[in-house]
Amino acid sequence: MSVVIRLSRQGHRHRPFFRITVADSRKAATGRFLQHIGYYDPAQNPPTLEVDEASALKWLEVGAQPSDTVRSLFQHKGVMDKMAKVKKGKPAAEVTGKVVAWKPRSKPKLHKKKKEALAKAEAAAPAPAAPAA
Repeated sequence: MSVVIRLSRQGHRHRPFFRITVADSRKAATGRFLQHIGYYDPAQNPPTLEVDEASALKWLEVGAQPSDTVRSLFQHKGVMDKMAKVKKGKPAAEVTGKVVAWKPRSKPKLHKKKKEALAKAEAAAPAPAAPAA
């Protein structure tokens, strides 16, 4: 049986949420899985990522293959760095992985014409009147 670590999409339309699951490669992506080892929420700023590192290392040691996306998520958490050190012979309890911090997403940039139009609209809008007491 070929075992893979991959993302399983959850959540609503236009609001994705992913579980990190260990599954048989022949099963559907959102189908039956062996173990749920974490989650990833890309909608947050910065994205939320939680991984049970002990379980992830266990599955990687027995030969589970992470998908490309899961591999990059594991690199953010430092799991792949830990795995490399464990393979070199260091005990898993003493090893720490290099964690890569998320960069927060910037606000979308407005074009020059849009900025000018917003400034004109704000200038032309009447100031709210003070309530009479």
